[in-house]
Amino acid sequence: MVISDNASRALYGACVTRGKAKGLLLKSAPKDPLAKAAWYGAQMVCNPYKVSISALMFMNDEERAIFNEIEKIFDWLKANRTNCELLDQDRLALEKMGAW
Repeated sequence: MVISDNASRALYGACVTRGKAKGLLLKSAPKDPLAKAAWYGAQMVCNPYKVSISALMFMNDEERAIFNEIEKIFDWLKANRTNCELLDQDRLALEKMGAW
């Protein structure tokens, strides 16, 4: 699976870069539109309850392309038995409590 440069930068903007949660997805959507599209694409697999339907409806073509690419990558990771859904901090906490 290959990721484009734009999608890679957007996904980096959707992740925590410092602290003990480094490498996990941000708790809420970032301000940057492309990073937000990547965050929503990842959340469609990791924790779909956080995805905003209105944000999906109002994406432009570039944001939609990033969203689709990231979603396909996370679906591929999930299909190959990678625990990519545990990249979401809230879902990780719920998994530890046994609520998910």
